[in-house]
Amino acid sequence: MGIRIVIVEDDAKFRDAFAHAIRGADDMELVAVAAHGREGLEALDRYRPDVLLVDLDLPDVRGLELIRHAHVHVPECDAMVVTVFGDERHVLESIEAGATGYLLKDSQPADILDHVRGLRAGGSPISPVIARLPSSRSASSRC
Repeated sequence: MGIRIVIVEDDAKFRDAFAHAIRGADDMELVAVAAHGREGLEALDRYRPDVLLVDLDLPDVRGLELIRHAHVHVPECDAMVVTVFGDERHVLESIEAGATGYLLKDSQPADILDHVRGLRAGGSPISPVIARLPSSRSASSRC
């Protein structure tokens, strides 16, 4: 059995691209796809996936709520944010909620597969542009 994944994404273009890429991977299993947060919560509880791919901006339940739910109720699940929001506030809120990866939607679906593998291997994939965000700390407080 491969890496079991739930996708929660309201944009059909991205949702379909992610699903297509995962279905083509021999080491992954797409167990559920949801367009709304409530469907995503149900899928988390029902399938208890290894990985949650989640957008932050969903029409009914915020992606952060899904991440928190997974962190508490499905602790074996890694939450990977895939979003258009690349600002520090969204990144920090996601990590505080329990996300272990953060990618921007400019990532290619095939690259996301590699990031999922890295996530399950203990890594914390992050888009390069996010990793280079200026720190809110002053230069004098850096080591």
